[in-house]
Amino acid sequence: MPLARNIAESVQALAQSLLASEYGEQDLETLLRQAGDLTREVDYYICAAVQDARRKGTSWDTVAAAASVSAATARSRWAEKTVRRRLERRATEQVALRQRDPATPPAPPRAAGQSGVQPGERSASKLAAALSHLHRSSGLTNRQVAESTDLSPSYVSRIMSGERLPNWPVVEMLAALFDGDPDELAVLWENAHGMTPPARQPLPDAAARLNAALRGLYLAAASPSPTRIHKASGGTLSVRIIKEILAGRTVPDWRTTASFVQAVGGTPTDIRPLWESVHYAFLVFLDPVDGDAPLPSPLGTDRGGRTMHQDQDQDQDHGEQ
Repeated sequence: MPLARNIAESVQALAQSLLASEYGEQDLETLLRQAGDLTREVDYYICAAVQDARRKGTSWDTVAAAASVSAATARSRWAEKTVRRRLERRATEQVALRQRDPATPPAPPRAAGQSGVQPGERSASKLAAALSHLHRSSGLTNRQVAESTDLSPSYVSRIMSGERLPNWPVVEMLAALFDGDPDELAVLWENAHGMTPPARQPLPDAAARLNAALRGLYLAAASPSPTRIHKASGGTLSVRIIKEILAGRTVPDWRTTASFVQAVGGTPTDIRPLWESVHYAFLVFLDPVDGDAPLPSPLGTDRGGRTMHQDQDQDQDHGEQ
């Protein structure tokens, strides 16, 4: 793998971490520290990209033109010895960074032969994980699944491992066989295929889609207990709020949604469009139409009218199972 590509993956992970901190409304010191880490990594990427290009035979004149500097400046700035020293310094900084902030997410996982993971690939991986969890919970063997679905055992195995992305009828059939809810897998399947929902949806539909996506991520994480999710969130989410999110009894504000997504191993940026769809639908609903069906709780509130923050301030049942 080209050296620059490896560093580009690190840039991607740092950018995702910074964005998650923005969504989580972290303090300015944390945001600027993460921005500084990202800026340094981008500088290292430039060094590595130039070195990769030079090793492929790119001339200094071409490098200079691409960087909008003179050839003399390019030679001085990115000489091989200079780049090597800088990348050695980067290796030392990486060790210090991990020691300082062990919670910093690593670069996104890669499938064999791939240099990065896009939202669709992440959703495909989560879909496989969710199906695999339901499969394990069912107690059925691959052969038993194959006999019940007319699929080959090897194809069932490839679906569960994420090597194959099944069509929707197969997902529905497997979910039903495993006593799961296909709706909880629908968003993951649609995202894996690059499908996008209608820009405008009725509030009940938008809220149901968001809840299904959150439930899908929960399944992909092997259905951890509310207590485990509470701990994974660093105490940000109370057990009660987690139960209400999973039950679909509340539409959380974005900060709560992002914390939940991260706690179950998801990526907030993948869920943000769904949350914004609910937000938009709620704004439209402020001018109600007679005869509308009952709606889920508005953004950031439960059915009792309390805000999510009030709930979490008053909730003392963190230790509940």
